[in-house]
Amino acid sequence: MSDSLLGVSVDEFLKRLGSDAPTPGGGSVAALAGSMAGSLGCMAAALTVGREKFAGVEPQVQQIAARLNRATLLLKQLVDEDAAAYGELSRAFKIDKANADRKQKITEAAALAAAVPLETVAVSRQVLGDLRRLEPIANPNLRSDVKAGIHLAQAAMHSAGANVRVNLPLLAEQQARDTEQELDKLLAE
Repeated sequence: MSDSLLGVSVDEFLKRLGSDAPTPGGGSVAALAGSMAGSLGCMAAALTVGREKFAGVEPQVQQIAARLNRATLLLKQLVDEDAAAYGELSRAFKIDKANADRKQKITEAAALAAAVPLETVAVSRQVLGDLRRLEPIANPNLRSDVKAGIHLAQAAMHSAGANVRVNLPLLAEQQARDTEQELDKLLAE
């Protein structure tokens, strides 16, 4: 079994997703959707750059592509980070209830389990913005791909947001309020 969820085939990823294994779950899928959105934008940019009729927008498209590439790489990392964060939370819940440190360990693990999908929301939002900037200037033959990326980025944001919200009750009160406020700000368009 590979340590990385991205190191398995799509078929294996989907088998694991549909099984009784706790990971991958919604947070990993959200990060994967965000990375696919960014990849679609990179493809559209690659098929726009270097064509004479798009020479006027080439520098802008190259800048967008560079940002999308960085975001895609980060989102790919977040696929595995989300699974690891869930693993930490799961282990914290298994600590004996008589252990005085149990509540603190759960709170700490929940903070990580909320932080990773919150980062997915933030990075997917950046992807969404870049795809919206790319859409009107990309090769028109690729606009449906950019539009698909836009939909995936939105899905990634909202799916990751759900994974943040599920962990809020486990956080310290102020941290939960701050995290929810940050999430709401990121999801506001």
